[in-house]
Amino acid sequence: MSLIKKTVAYLCVVSLLFFGAVSLVTGEEQPSEVSDRFSDDQADRAIEYKINSYTSPEPNNSAAIAPREIPSGFELAGQTDSLELYIGEQMQSFMIKNKRTGYVWSSVPDEKWLKEEKLNEEWGSAVRSPFLLEYFDQNAMLKRGSYRSLGATTESMVPVPGGMKAVYAIESLGIKFSMEVKLENDSLVVRFADQDIVENGSGKLASIQPLPFFGAVRNNEIPGYMFIPDGSGALIRFQATHPRYDQAYEGRVYGMDYAIEYSDLWAVNEQPILMPVFGLTHGVKQNSFLGIIEDGKYSARINAYPSGVNTGFYWVSPKFMLRYPYFQRTSKNMGGFNTFQANRNQEDRQVRYLFQSGQDADYVGMAKAYRSYLNERGAISPKQGSDGNIPLNLEMLGADKEPGIIGNRIIKMTSFDEAEKIVDDLRGRGIDNLSVVFTGWGKGGQNGSNPDKFPVGKELGGEKGLVELKNRLADKGVPLFLYNDYTNAYGSNGNFRPNADGIRTAGNEVLQETYYLWVDQESSSDLTVYFINPKVASSIAAKDAERFGKMGMDSVAIGKTGRLLLSDHHPQKRLSRKQSAEEYAKLAGALREKLDNVGFYTPNEYLWPYTTQMFEMPMYSSQYMFATDTVPFLQIVLHGSVDYFAPPANYNANPKEYLLRMVEYGAYPSFKVTSEPSWKLKYTLSNYMFTSYYEDWKEEIVSTYERMNEALRQVQDATIEQRNMLDWGVVEVVYSNGVKIIVNYRTKDVQYENRTVPGMDFILAGGE
Repeated sequence: MSLIKKTVAYLCVVSLLFFGAVSLVTGEEQPSEVSDRFSDDQADRAIEYKINSYTSPEPNNSAAIAPREIPSGFELAGQTDSLELYIGEQMQSFMIKNKRTGYVWSSVPDEKWLKEEKLNEEWGSAVRSPFLLEYFDQNAMLKRGSYRSLGATTESMVPVPGGMKAVYAIESLGIKFSMEVKLENDSLVVRFADQDIVENGSGKLASIQPLPFFGAVRNNEIPGYMFIPDGSGALIRFQATHPRYDQAYEGRVYGMDYAIEYSDLWAVNEQPILMPVFGLTHGVKQNSFLGIIEDGKYSARINAYPSGVNTGFYWVSPKFMLRYPYFQRTSKNMGGFNTFQANRNQEDRQVRYLFQSGQDADYVGMAKAYRSYLNERGAISPKQGSDGNIPLNLEMLGADKEPGIIGNRIIKMTSFDEAEKIVDDLRGRGIDNLSVVFTGWGKGGQNGSNPDKFPVGKELGGEKGLVELKNRLADKGVPLFLYNDYTNAYGSNGNFRPNADGIRTAGNEVLQETYYLWVDQESSSDLTVYFINPKVASSIAAKDAERFGKMGMDSVAIGKTGRLLLSDHHPQKRLSRKQSAEEYAKLAGALREKLDNVGFYTPNEYLWPYTTQMFEMPMYSSQYMFATDTVPFLQIVLHGSVDYFAPPANYNANPKEYLLRMVEYGAYPSFKVTSEPSWKLKYTLSNYMFTSYYEDWKEEIVSTYERMNEALRQVQDATIEQRNMLDWGVVEVVYSNGVKIIVNYRTKDVQYENRTVPGMDFILAGGE
């Protein structure tokens, strides 16, 4: 893609952030009262508080939701201390009863709603089915159906511990597969064993959606919302009146697989999905569940349908992808044909449902449940000993290259000596906890010759200068992270062979992208970017770790490799997305074994166990039309376990509002700077760094840090336990150590427990 597209997309996002806003919702105890409510002052009711980059106050719906009756045809199939599982005829429907509250969750909507909805035959069958399917017919056409519409039968049912396993047969397609539904450790588990899939007919499975209408709600017959892990997190509230949406939400867990799904690689503004989770609430503070995709997550999607797309129901479910369609080229002039993967992704598929009730029945309770789940499995662990000032992330660009009359020339932006001067200047201004990431340190600068990084750029001070910088910063207690990328290769550098070592698409083409300068559409070949096979990347990282160790370098920061997950269809080196993720985990493990610190930019959940710091974590959702709220689900999961930094503050269009969001989300500040003025990058691929000059930003860096340190230094090791929306634009965040941070995004002052929270400001309460 052209760099101009990339830059325009980036600027669009920045512009959207100008209109961004805040989030809040009720917590475990009664939220504090706030006076000066908007209802009495329409002039202060700014429209930005009501858009979906904020969180809405919860409506006053205190009436308890009556539980459904379990029909006589359902049989008890399993139970735990808190749950009972009931199965309908031929395992076509399921009900879960919470023994403590009496509330009942069902895989089929209430019969009264079904009669009122007057669905057509296709959707009338779908809402009563235990699964939805997509399949390819003999003409490679993708078709859809359900248990009922496809004329499926339940061939057999056998008991398993805690539940039942059924084998479903679709005779017309020659397809059979099993679905296991059981209770396990006070959760509901739905599992598909890959070894039980039989495809002996004309149909080839493309996807399976289990229990698609589990907990579905018609319009707003029950108050509540769906949760989707879009960016920091988003809600889709149940509403009586709404637009008739054209599309549902279909989120790709861990992003798009460009090796098999076509897209302009950079023309995507949507926020990433870093976690394989989703959720649904029936009455805030009454009943909710969190779904966690455990197996098959690397090729899974999360589908959330708002009322108005095909039916009047809100419903959310996982979608397991078994095969993908693709275009097979047969000539250079784009001739070819549509086909699909001959071999399905061979892995088991499993989703686990965790249920919440009472004060934990909302998205905060879901996030806390997921946090506990990850802690139990060692993916994250509580931090301890962070009793000083908060960290500040400073990313410095060493150099990049620009095209010259003969070849390229290096544009030096920050030498190693200049980097130390910047650090010393900030330390002299009172910032003593710095985390420095140095990019563009190798030959050719930031967009030089990856994966061949060495020698260290002589324009910056060479390897000797880099080692001296690391040692001098270490003496000051400042870690120096060297930026590395194990995803992209620039041309055929460092013995990288695109045909052998690069990722292949499903059509057996080498996956590549070309970066263009604004002024140079005829880019030189070294700006052609290939994608490194994950096994090759793991080998490169292991060698790098050895060399870094010999140099005395102890910290690295990994770029795209943390969030971009691709399959590889090379005939001799095939890798599924699961296998690629496993290779990246090996890569991260090898680095952690040799180095003290491994930071990742926007890492997917499978890399969290290896991550000591997280950079550029999402602070917003994608703000789709059907999403009603943005929430910090991701931050509630992570706070108190790992240091995470917001995207650079000097690239946000509304720094004052952004500071408040960082404070509210518990995210530490970061800045991207250079010692030389930004205009020198005009003819480089780093020209998106249009405001990086340190001299322009040093005062802002210090003032931002001081304000944020005032708020967050007391809660560095604490977890977020409540997030209460007190009014439009006023939020209370409650931490496990009793500290409360009250953020007021409004322009007017508000009163909180006999204290004033100034407009566009925050205060602290509680704690020691």
